[in-house]
Amino acid sequence: MSDHDTTGKLRLRDYQQKAIDQTWEWLQNNDGCPIIDAAVGAGKSVIMAAMMTQACEWDAGARILMITHSSQLVQQNYAKLVNLWPMAPAGIYSAALKQKDLYAQILFATIQSIYKKGYDIGRVDLILVDECHTISRKEKTMWHRFLTDIARVNKGVRMIGFSGTPWRLGEGPLIEGDDAIFHGISYRISIMDLIKQGFLVPVTTQATGIRVETAGLKKTGGDYNIGQLTAAVDDQIETAVADFVERGRDRRTWFIFVPSVENARHVADAIHRHSISCEIVTADTPEVERSRILNGMRAGTIRSAVSVGTLTTGVDVPQADMIVGLRPTTSSALLIQMIGRVLRLSPETGKTDALLCDYAGWLAQHGPVDLIEPPRARGKGGEPPTKQCEVCDTKVPIHIMECPTCGFLFPAKEKEEEPVRASNLAALSTDVKPVRVPIIDMKFRRNPGRDGKPDTLRITFNSVMQDYNKFLTFEPEANPWARKKSAEAWAQMAFLPVHQKAPASIDEAINRKAELRVPKEITVKPVGKYPEIVEIHYE
Repeated sequence: MSDHDTTGKLRLRDYQQKAIDQTWEWLQNNDGCPIIDAAVGAGKSVIMAAMMTQACEWDAGARILMITHSSQLVQQNYAKLVNLWPMAPAGIYSAALKQKDLYAQILFATIQSIYKKGYDIGRVDLILVDECHTISRKEKTMWHRFLTDIARVNKGVRMIGFSGTPWRLGEGPLIEGDDAIFHGISYRISIMDLIKQGFLVPVTTQATGIRVETAGLKKTGGDYNIGQLTAAVDDQIETAVADFVERGRDRRTWFIFVPSVENARHVADAIHRHSISCEIVTADTPEVERSRILNGMRAGTIRSAVSVGTLTTGVDVPQADMIVGLRPTTSSALLIQMIGRVLRLSPETGKTDALLCDYAGWLAQHGPVDLIEPPRARGKGGEPPTKQCEVCDTKVPIHIMECPTCGFLFPAKEKEEEPVRASNLAALSTDVKPVRVPIIDMKFRRNPGRDGKPDTLRITFNSVMQDYNKFLTFEPEANPWARKKSAEAWAQMAFLPVHQKAPASIDEAINRKAELRVPKEITVKPVGKYPEIVEIHYE
């Protein structure tokens, strides 16, 4: 899809334009720093380029920084801006790229190179952070030093984060907590949204019966100890390689993820014995060598690459149509980033989907990739409750009553039973079906806002077995976009046209509750933390 129309003007996808509009609106109506939660393939570099261009149109002297942890992302994001705006006053500050243009009006930089330059860099109006989940809350970090120095020099500077996984292992969502650096999600576009709109391919999986055993492994820094994990993976390499080589016969390009260099060498050797090309990429692989390998994968001259601690972000090989999981992890963010490598479109190769060979137990541990929720921060009551399908081993949120993988209906009262080992796990929850629920009553009450956010109106639809909640906002300090959507919902529920005008506050809404109809049924979809109300039925 071209980034320009016939006149040469930047052409944005609908959701990209919404992301930009809602983020400017968020900044106008809120203090703090928002995050654009955009999944792989959403075109974060296009969104950033458009926002930079707009900011400079509004203020010709606007000073903008784009900072990230990866020189590859710096290069890609800079190239996207210059492609869309050839005369952009842009420069790069990155030791890895051998460029140090510190005073460019629009400056692209790696945090590793610029973190000591907070006082030298001068005036800054706007900071964009790509892959903002790499920012830790800990004080003694490069990010903390740089952002602290920048804020001291630039009192009014605003910052926007970009990430498809806005949370951190052990810290929970980036926007929660008194020490949060970010303070709200201004826009969200998910993997499933992009698949439904045709901007990503679906990922499929097949039962293998092969699993890296992680029971009893120690954890270091919240994830499995690499030394112990290396031995566990080695036990399965020969069997797994023989299996995925056969499964990948009709697949063009493969990404393979393992925990250690030792594992990578063993995997590459085993693949070579099948007369298939395979290269190893680690965090220490020189940039020139990395580019050679990735370009070879794009061209089809290199069939597979085995990765150790890299190739999870800033890598664009649309031709890749198979991913091999041999790297168990407790990090849901890392899992999404790894699977994301094979979801991009590749019309020139006829790619229609991607195959996941899950030997690491990713789906059994984390569930379908589109149902993964941020982990709770420590001290926040532990992880949300989940259960495992006793037929196919898929992990799902506790409230889901039908397995998205095999259709198994969970009994009303859960019984702890030993899960079946061999499984055929779904990588997406597309099989979750909406259900219609009869409604017997409807109640209204004020729902207190958290962390300084305005209160909302909670409308509770009562059924015989369960209650379902819909939240509306009418307070003047609430987000304008949320108020607009709430007004539309109010108008739909009103008895008469004269009742359709939205209330100006929650108190007014409660006083006018008699103006709303009690529905006969609602359609709910049991995904996410709470069931989603898809449609309200009055007939």
